[in-house]
Amino acid sequence: MIEVVVGIAAVLTGTLSAVAGLGGGITLLAVLAQFFAPTTAIPIQGGIQLVSNVSRTTMLRTDIHWPAVWRTALPMLPASFVGVALATSVPEDATRIALALFLLAVTWRPQWFRWRGEGGLSLNALFGVGAASGFLNSTVGASGPFTSHFFRAVTASHVAFVATAAASQVAAHVSKLIAFGNAGFDFGEHVDIMAIGALGTFVGTRIGGRLLHRANEEQLERVFTVVLTLLALRLLIRAFL
Repeated sequence: MIEVVVGIAAVLTGTLSAVAGLGGGITLLAVLAQFFAPTTAIPIQGGIQLVSNVSRTTMLRTDIHWPAVWRTALPMLPASFVGVALATSVPEDATRIALALFLLAVTWRPQWFRWRGEGGLSLNALFGVGAASGFLNSTVGASGPFTSHFFRAVTASHVAFVATAAASQVAAHVSKLIAFGNAGFDFGEHVDIMAIGALGTFVGTRIGGRLLHRANEEQLERVFTVVLTLLALRLLIRAFL
């Protein structure tokens, strides 16, 4: 049953990520967190999303803004080690509550994660964005809602934004997986779920690539809001009951 749910969710979230450039990873994480502890769901999601983002990066490689990518990638690994150390040292329900609150904040207060600077964003500011991305990816499992606004500020088109965000997330997920592996996470125990999810996101990415220039982003945002809210509330209920 879990495998079926994760497979379907992976196809749908892979499509969402390919079309909108974000949202798929955090939605998939919220689904996985219904079945696994957050510190298990996060590395499983990382393995699945790595495949999704590699596929999207390959598909859109000519549109990637590489100066933005390497600046965010450099600080991700040390930040991921710090994040994993924190995530694995607090009670499971505390991590579940933190994830649920993050999901609700992303859904209902997206302005908290937006770039508010005046004028253009300095590329060197992306070193700090990368550090924050590495930390968020390994504590609450997703950083796209935070990093997306910075990538929009340094890319010239929606396609370039999607491509650049995907390439940066490849580095983020690799860093997260290394950090969790160092902390003792057993990837072999969950390889079946990761393989099903990876296949689903690959299919979803291909579907999303065909819809990239035709999808209605407002409708996607409404669906994204409803789904994430329901998943976040279920996590809170599970944590307190």
